[in-house]
Amino acid sequence: MSVACGRYAAAFSLDDPDVLVGAALCCPMCLGGASRTEIGTVDGEVVGTCACGDCGATWSLALEPQQLLRLALDPPRGADVRFSRRFPPSII
Repeated sequence: MSVACGRYAAAFSLDDPDVLVGAALCCPMCLGGASRTEIGTVDGEVVGTCACGDCGATWSLALEPQQLLRLALDPPRGADVRFSRRFPPSII
């Protein structure tokens, strides 16, 4: 069974340590750290679509440009962060 937990603003900064960034990516339902985040765009906005491997919950994270940069250049150890094939969006 999958529970949709809603949409949240990601709560970490560019210079936060891995432990805080990892906590921001944890499941809001069970606080499990076994989540997968796929980053892409939805209606022109950068969004992380997340799924928990522990309880099956799903949620989305609204990401600011600095947060996107942090996840692209230095994702926290153990985090399963993936980028959509269509990301970044086409300039054309």
